[in-house]
Amino acid sequence: MARASMWIFVVAGMMTATACGWKPAEPAGERGRKASMASIASFDPNEDIQFDLEAYGSDRPDQYAIEQAFATRYGAFDDCVAAEKKRRHKDAQLPGDVAMAIKLNPKSNKPFAVNAELDPGAESKKLNDCLRDAAAAATYPEYDGPPVQVKFSFELDPGSVEVEE
Repeated sequence: MARASMWIFVVAGMMTATACGWKPAEPAGERGRKASMASIASFDPNEDIQFDLEAYGSDRPDQYAIEQAFATRYGAFDDCVAAEKKRRHKDAQLPGDVAMAIKLNPKSNKPFAVNAELDPGAESKKLNDCLRDAAAAATYPEYDGPPVQVKFSFELDPGSVEVEE
């Protein structure tokens, strides 16, 4: 009797799911798809900064350490450019410069937010997001002071020249 009622319950459940038009949460083949959004926030560089004098000390981050941390990401920036060229199906040099602004988090080695501006002709949301994520992945110095904004500018695609020996 228990076995028969169990089968009735299973069959009734399957019929209910079929009748309601139940579908799995993810259609087959949709797993693993990644949205094209940066994992780091952006910020308004003109926003007024509100200092909480009791939350932060008076130190400033070491500029040389910040520059060294940023310099470790140039390989990742090159990877972003290569991926963009692949998306465009062109190997031509991408024009212009990148202007980045990074809002440092004094209590962490990861920034609060990163902005990136591309020159006309190289504008691409995926490229912009990739560059922002690459800059955010650097290990910036921690310090006892308020959040600060640091700016960097570099050529997006310096290209390469083959040298014959």
